[in-house]
Amino acid sequence: MKSALIFFRNLTSNFDGEYYQSVINCFSIGGLKADTVEILSHTDDLGFTRRLAEFKDMFENIVIIGGDSVAFDLKSIIAQSFDTTFVENENAKTFLDAVSKEKNVVYPESYASLPIESSVIPNINGGYQGFIMDSNELTLSVLPFDLKEVKVMCDKYVLPYLENKLGIKKTRLTLKYFGDLTVLNDILQKAEKIRENSFTWTVNEKYGDAQVDLTFPYETDEQIKKDIVRFIVSNLRENIYAEYDVGLGERLFDLLRLRKVKLSLAESFTGGRVVAEIIKNSGASAYVNEGLVPYSNQSKIKRLGVQSKDLASQGAVSAVVAYQMALGLLKEGNCDMAICTTGIAGPNSDDTDKPVGLCYIAVGMKDGIHTYRNRLSGTREQITETAKNTALFLAIKKLKTL
Repeated sequence: MKSALIFFRNLTSNFDGEYYQSVINCFSIGGLKADTVEILSHTDDLGFTRRLAEFKDMFENIVIIGGDSVAFDLKSIIAQSFDTTFVENENAKTFLDAVSKEKNVVYPESYASLPIESSVIPNINGGYQGFIMDSNELTLSVLPFDLKEVKVMCDKYVLPYLENKLGIKKTRLTLKYFGDLTVLNDILQKAEKIRENSFTWTVNEKYGDAQVDLTFPYETDEQIKKDIVRFIVSNLRENIYAEYDVGLGERLFDLLRLRKVKLSLAESFTGGRVVAEIIKNSGASAYVNEGLVPYSNQSKIKRLGVQSKDLASQGAVSAVVAYQMALGLLKEGNCDMAICTTGIAGPNSDDTDKPVGLCYIAVGMKDGIHTYRNRLSGTREQITETAKNTALFLAIKKLKTL
């Protein structure tokens, strides 16, 4: 099946290649490879009209990612191209009303208008309801622009629909990995050689946290799947934190609950982002004692017992200070585990001339504290987010050994 993806972009905004790649990955994970990707201006109605007319004769599958981010009447052009009309769809209206009530947002009624011959693709995270138009020669899918909405609609509706139409059945396995992508890709390439053409894989990474999706043809022998997964996990064991789709914060919370561990945090560098990821989980209050942001040296001294002489000689961004921050939390006796961060997010360094991106993360329990030195790169936001994810992963790694 030859497939095309059509995106729309506001040319006054910065180009976000990561977004487009993430959407492409949503489809490739399920085995749907895009033969052509078009990115059009969100005001280019004439360009879209021409492309749609061309693609109808060239491709068997067309996916349009736009929704309400498009500045012209996308649906009218589709209606004209396919000689159809748009009417309010009862199912789409039901989903639209449910989302409107949940989010307390009034969406345009046109969001529930679909071609008469189409099937609704429910959007449970936003107002714009997607749809699929189908004939023997062509399948057209229309989805909103928001990445979170696209992921759910693609995974739960578009891919299963196409697999059913084509009689193709696939199974997908997910691994969660944190670490060097070069190492990960090397192991995945070696795994491919165990059995040629037995699976495909995609990696979607953000701030060091990677989701690895392995897609197997439905008829693949179970033993082959097990052999491939076993090879990957055994070679990446230190960096695989889950063998299912789960975020770092949720995975850490699950381990805190499983091990019955109470956690305290002091985030001079990550500013509360680590604890924020954990307390997103219902029931976190039973396993999180406190989360501090001791930004000043005075706070580190008074609140955590950091030695002023070490702050003077080593600086706040140092292994000894990270260690003492964790020790101060554990000494209070109200927690079993401590996570502490200190570092320089940029864009400028501190008065010690230490490099931007340098950070120390301490993770410890009463049997010992380990301090990790990292040198991260990117913008202030990228550095801080990567440090947050690194701290979560290191805590997961510690709890997995208990």
